[in-house]
Amino acid sequence: MKNKKVLIIVSVIVGIIVLSIGIGALAIRHLARTAIEKQEEIANEIKDNNTSKIKIDDIVDIGEPAPDFTLEDLEGNTVSLKDFQGEKVVFLNFWASWCPPCREEMPDLDKLHQENSGDDFIVLAINIGESEKVVKGFIEENGYSFPVLLDKTQKTGIAYNTFSIPTSVLVDKEGKVRAYRVGPMTYKQMVEELENIQ
Repeated sequence: MKNKKVLIIVSVIVGIIVLSIGIGALAIRHLARTAIEKQEEIANEIKDNNTSKIKIDDIVDIGEPAPDFTLEDLEGNTVSLKDFQGEKVVFLNFWASWCPPCREEMPDLDKLHQENSGDDFIVLAINIGESEKVVKGFIEENGYSFPVLLDKTQKTGIAYNTFSIPTSVLVDKEGKVRAYRVGPMTYKQMVEELENIQ
């Protein structure tokens, strides 16, 4: 009799746990769907040029001047895109540490930096919206050496239409956008884009 009661209690507890996990999974899927819908809504607002404060003319196009920005690096120094005009080709990479595709391309981005940076080329990895502590910890933990800038307000990311990350933008020495790519890139793809403008 006691064994039957224990079995019933255990069955009820297991049932409650399974039900809770199922409800939790549904809630997570709903939140993910909501986030994607919100992202699409923002993008549509921009395209329609109606209710968004961001005008369609502000979104960069190939051959157009790259929007200037001034951001802090991990040492607290300010860096502006215009600082490199006339001197360097700039490879901008918009990313976040929580983004799996961003993490996937980081080793190749670091290789690009180590093997190509010099007098006429620089990689600038622009983190979107994370704290300095989180970003610094991620970079140090992985031993990456490329310069990192903090877009805490996400205004720079918005100016570059980075509604999906990673997004990479290649800016020539004249300060014009020469390549724009959404999604992770391999080292080979990065070098090919670079060679196209050199």
